Amino acid sequence: MDDTDGKARGRPRSDTARRAILDAAYDLVVTHGYADVTMDAIAAQAGTGKQTIYRWWPGKADLVLDALEDWAEGRITITETESLPAFLTEVCEGATRAGPVLRSLMAQAQFDTALRDKVKARLIEPRRDALRRCLAHAGVEARHRDGLVFAIYGALWYRLLMDEPLDAPFVRQMTALARRG
Repeated sequence: MDDTDGKARGRPRSDTARRAILDAAYDLVVTHGYADVTMDAIAAQAGTGKQTIYRWWPGKADLVLDALEDWAEGRITITETESLPAFLTEVCEGATRAGPVLRSLMAQAQFDTALRDKVKARLIEPRRDALRRCLAHAGVEARHRDGLVFAIYGALWYRLLMDEPLDAPFVRQMTALARRG
């Protein structure tokens, strides 16, 4: 910023370019996996320069996480006050749709502790917290909530990583587990 007139210097950021970058990052990671996608490929598919990408994101991990969050925000509506089966159905449908990206990120996170910390902070913990609130809304006793969160999301991630269905029978099993508390 210029101290004299308060106006920003340089070219203004383009929402169109940002949208194209997020879409390209998501599409490429779904198609090719996290490890095989480069910032050059993202820039080329988005029709921008790498410098434009680096103005907004310090690296690929941050960009892919933002792309995944952006994708999820546009397609997944999770309300902790809805019924537990509805909540779990929404989570499972979203995880299934984003499965290739989630598997790629999680695989890469096993070798990159910074990425693992970001995945945990930005994707895993917020969803654990949402499930805790949903369980509380469903009347599950506080002393059982953390164990159920770990059991339900552990089962979900196992099935996701093994490319097994997160379907209605799975939702029914997890709902029954939660009700048994």
